[in-house]
Amino acid sequence: MNKPLRANLVSRLSQGDSLSPFVRFQLLVLISMYIGYAALMLCRNTLAACSVQMMQDPTLNIDEASYGHLMAWHSAGAIMGKLVTGPGSDLLGGRRMFLLALSLTAIANVGFAFSSTFTLFAAFNFFGQAAKAGGWPAMVQLVRSWFPSTRYGQVWSVIATSSRVGTIAAGLLFGFLLTLLDWRSVFLVSAALTAVIVFVLYFTLKEQPEDAGLPTLLDHEDELRSAELRSAELRSAELRSADASGKNESSTSADTDTKTLAAQHALDQTTLWQACVTFAQSGRFWLIGLSIVFLTVCMDFVHFIPAYLAAELDFSAASSSAAGTAFPMGMFAALLITSFYYDRLSKLQLIGVIGCQLLFSVAAVLLLWRLDIIPESVQAEVAIITIFLLGLAISPAYYVPMSVFSVAFGGKHAGFLVAVIDIFGYAAAMLFNYFGGTIAKDHGWPTFLSLLLAVTLLATICMVSFLTLDWKSTRSTRSFRG
Repeated sequence: MNKPLRANLVSRLSQGDSLSPFVRFQLLVLISMYIGYAALMLCRNTLAACSVQMMQDPTLNIDEASYGHLMAWHSAGAIMGKLVTGPGSDLLGGRRMFLLALSLTAIANVGFAFSSTFTLFAAFNFFGQAAKAGGWPAMVQLVRSWFPSTRYGQVWSVIATSSRVGTIAAGLLFGFLLTLLDWRSVFLVSAALTAVIVFVLYFTLKEQPEDAGLPTLLDHEDELRSAELRSAELRSAELRSADASGKNESSTSADTDTKTLAAQHALDQTTLWQACVTFAQSGRFWLIGLSIVFLTVCMDFVHFIPAYLAAELDFSAASSSAAGTAFPMGMFAALLITSFYYDRLSKLQLIGVIGCQLLFSVAAVLLLWRLDIIPESVQAEVAIITIFLLGLAISPAYYVPMSVFSVAFGGKHAGFLVAVIDIFGYAAAMLFNYFGGTIAKDHGWPTFLSLLLAVTLLATICMVSFLTLDWKSTRSTRSFRG
């Protein structure tokens, strides 16, 4: 009944909707968020790209252990940022928070470039990640204002690829620049690029459709439904019957349900404290939180990949940065594919699809752990391919279910909800980064990877449990309505 609303972006644009000013602005907002978040990730991953050269600089006294400690400050900054920017995005709006996050992140990279002590490195890394943390909560508010819930899965899949574009660009671009410049200059380049993007987005990014002189999202969707109903009536005018009338009533009922859900979310009339109580009483909230705890640790492996390749496979500083992009390239490919199927699958089907993807990620980490069984002549190639496949397998579970759940469950507090869930993940990543570098230095990379293997298994169990509970919750809601 709702197929026109659940259709993907390509099909929507091919139905004449492409000439609509509303759709043009939807695309402009989506592109603006895409480029902006890619810039945030470019700044965020500058440190990882430069890590090997920094560790090779004798004046800095940075090794695997101290680099891990530096990344722990990175995660601590993200936690502080989520505590501030989550409620901040709900109060200030997505546009202001997004532009503020970009500006402050660029400033932090400039400060980092002129630092020479661990204390200053940690301070600017903390500040930069706190600022960058505002990007995702800000986009939650923008997506809620510009896109219907039936397209959340697709929109978030597309947006999530921007983080991988930024990470890939950081590895390839900065890997190349490191052959020409020192690491300090690379930090300044990332800040300059981000400043240019802030200037452009100031003019292209709109908070809500009304700011662009357009009808509200709800009114726009009502117009689409009315046009679809009129078209259906014209096509079946000569075949009207009691059965056809029944179908029209059913379709109208479903559309009314969608309209009611869009107009009045259960949490839209609650205070932040009341919303927190509702979150805490939800089993799905705790399970998605635990899932993000373990998945964020898996994702933070990307910061250690250049150091791992340099230590285990003798990659140079520039080549380890470039080769490390295999992980985000895999993630980019997976998220691009996910944008075409996520909204088309039932919640029961998602359990099987995402569960199998996570099991595949477990196998990838297992192979990296036992890379010694691979002939030495092809170990480098196998490692890079496996890292690519790990990113391919793990990214849909990390990005999409949490974002879709937060927007659908959080209502006007969605920005705060996604920030709280992210805090779970960053808290775990902070501990992993702090001790992970020490473990790699004192006990070797195989021990580090055995720990990562255990974390990946726990991520699989928790995410499948969340998806199962989410599916059961949907069934219960339908049974109650029936």
